[in-house]
Amino acid sequence: STNAQNPAVAERIPSIEVPDLGLRQFNSGAARTGIGLAANLPSATFINGYQIQNSISVIKGAHSMKFGVDLRRQEQFGNFLPQLRGRLEYANLQALVDDRATAAQINALLPGALATLQYRYYDYFFYLQDEWRVKSNFTITYGVRYESPGNPYQNLADQNARVLSLNNNNPVFAFTPVPNRDRNNWAPRFGFNYRFGQWDGPLGFLTGDGKLVLRGGYSRTYDTIYVNLPLNTGSSFPFVFAYDVPIDPALPGAVRPNAFPTIERIRNGQIPTGVNFNTLVRTITSKDFRAPLSEQVSLQFQRELPKSYAMTVGYVGTKGTGLFQSIDGNAPILGAGGRRVDPTRGVIRERCNCTSSTYHSLQTSLEKRLAQNFSFGAHYTWSSFIDGASEVFNPSARGEIAFPQDPTNRDLDRGRSTYDRPHRFSVNGVFELPFMRTQKGFLGRLVGGWQVSGFLTLQSGAPFTVLNGVDPLGRTAGNVVGTPTRPDLNTNLNLSGMTVREIQAAGGRSLFRGITTAHPTGVGDAGRNILRADGLNRIDLGIIKNFRVREGHTFQFHANFFNTTNTRDWGIPDAVFSSPSFLLEGPTDGGNRRIMLGLRYVF
Repeated sequence: STNAQNPAVAERIPSIEVPDLGLRQFNSGAARTGIGLAANLPSATFINGYQIQNSISVIKGAHSMKFGVDLRRQEQFGNFLPQLRGRLEYANLQALVDDRATAAQINALLPGALATLQYRYYDYFFYLQDEWRVKSNFTITYGVRYESPGNPYQNLADQNARVLSLNNNNPVFAFTPVPNRDRNNWAPRFGFNYRFGQWDGPLGFLTGDGKLVLRGGYSRTYDTIYVNLPLNTGSSFPFVFAYDVPIDPALPGAVRPNAFPTIERIRNGQIPTGVNFNTLVRTITSKDFRAPLSEQVSLQFQRELPKSYAMTVGYVGTKGTGLFQSIDGNAPILGAGGRRVDPTRGVIRERCNCTSSTYHSLQTSLEKRLAQNFSFGAHYTWSSFIDGASEVFNPSARGEIAFPQDPTNRDLDRGRSTYDRPHRFSVNGVFELPFMRTQKGFLGRLVGGWQVSGFLTLQSGAPFTVLNGVDPLGRTAGNVVGTPTRPDLNTNLNLSGMTVREIQAAGGRSLFRGITTAHPTGVGDAGRNILRADGLNRIDLGIIKNFRVREGHTFQFHANFFNTTNTRDWGIPDAVFSSPSFLLEGPTDGGNRRIMLGLRYVF
């Protein structure tokens, strides 16, 4: 192409199309391809932690009681504000000369805001529990824990007081809502352990003579609000002015003219005139934001078997409540031309305790204690893991966006969790070769002292979501974590029961129908996480050779073979329906065999 406005420049510097070599990956990484320092640098974090902890144990009769306190002072100073210096991207060399950018962004600090966010808060934890030996074969344990985690959002509220004062106390610059400190985290727990005696009849074979144990219990635990969440809030309005140089509709190619001087002026503190601060993107947390909780129930039988073996069979279930989720706090109204629920506000990305999860599992194991130079363990879990959202951030790089495709009906996203693995079987063992263990003589030193270990893992693959790639009706417009829109199904096949290659053979892309502007709702009927990647099949081996030099002195040679069979783990393929590489496993890094050798001198 030529520059009609300045043909002389076009003659001197021809337009050169730059191939896609990763130049758009502007964050810091192992391979640097952009020009200049990565846009997410500089970045640094300093953490100071102070802790006072004490536990007291009291044994009185059949009771073993414990009391404890844990007091913590947390200080974290983080300098993390991507694009603080600005980011410019040009399609080719001519566009650079003409200063017509395809991307021109900057996050500028507003008056009163700090580049280094400072969080200081206190955590308080207390617990008491009692183990009561009711009978020689029956023990119960009960207790309660109280937690009051610190509130890092209060530090943002304190900083916002300065922002308000330096912006004429304009209420638009107010940081709201401010979550209160979480003070009601009571975590009870109860457990029991019962050893059966010798029973008569057929049940005696099951119980043995005190060889069958029944264990069970219930517990409630809490997660904590980690600093990355308030960090996102502190890097948006009203602390940060996030600005994109607008596209000039009069110019072809959706370019942003005069990008560099515009970014430079904002870097120097000159906010463009006519900016409506009330419509700037905000990241907030709900007023009642709190620590999510998990409730776990378990019931297990364990039977001692001959020759040092033991078998365990049991149920483990978990219920997650008030889990973190990212939602649209000011959703667009369908068919309203981009108008939002609150037309005076812009995009509001909200963090809330809006989702839940359930996990049910049958867990079995067969274990052999170390005896006769051999130990062994085999474990199998059959489980189901359902949730409404698996992470507050994108849980997988390819197959799920941490945002509901319909902000007004989040129930449509309930499905298999990203962490669901219905089947997992693992076997591990260590065997010390029994011959010439004393390593006497040359032959003994050569042949004796060998130890072999192995680990076999067979596991279901990860579920993933088919993504439409675009959001033509703007249902999630302004969402900054990706496009969660899903396509419609175009098949009656049970895709959730098919492998990726079976789906490809059955039609691949043709089994789905993309969402376009003609769609009535902009919400696809393909469910969340309905496809599943290939599973994990892996064998790891280890070999140790001990060379005994003399009493108390030994050389150990280690050879570890990870993924011994060099089996490819394809992982989640490209899940974007509109992508040319949709469902292709070849581009993914399937891993490879690794061999590690080592030598150790033990004395």
